[in-house]
Amino acid sequence: MHIEEQISDDGSGEQVENFYPKQVIWGQKVITLDTFYASQCRGITKIVCIAMCFFAIVLVCGSQPVNDERGPALFFCFLGILVSFGVLLEYTFMLNTHITATCGFIMEAILYVTVSVGLLVSGILMWVFCAAHWADMNPDWATMPALATASLFLCAALYFVEVCILLNDARRCSWRPPQPTSSVLPH
Repeated sequence: MHIEEQISDDGSGEQVENFYPKQVIWGQKVITLDTFYASQCRGITKIVCIAMCFFAIVLVCGSQPVNDERGPALFFCFLGILVSFGVLLEYTFMLNTHITATCGFIMEAILYVTVSVGLLVSGILMWVFCAAHWADMNPDWATMPALATASLFLCAALYFVEVCILLNDARRCSWRPPQPTSSVLPH
């Protein structure tokens, strides 16, 4: 593996220190990287979503099941980690430039809404079937399901925030000036 930095156009062979996006030559291919994405608002929320989903998985696995209420919670937490990590890689490796903006927006919004609703339903299932059951039967065992329920609700809220940020960015980037309602100019 041979990695080279981008070289300036004047042919002097000097390396350019501050350029964006970063280009790396790997083998015979030029890879373009957006190294600032992870430090921006959308990148940070994805990293927080990954950490919270992992934390929710740990809490859900630590709770004593009553029925199979842990299955959907684990599935949607894992799906949330995959979606966030995939989108983080998509924007870091600038793969979003290879698809249309509308297709990328629709795909990302559908994934976030699916994960958000799935985590919300999983949290409700954990609350009703596990936390409430153990609160009535053995209150000592109710702590972990209650914490798992709270973490699932927090993960669902984070993915809802992701949808809101995505909609805000899409609205900001697709602004069009208002069209005049009349073709006659005022006097």
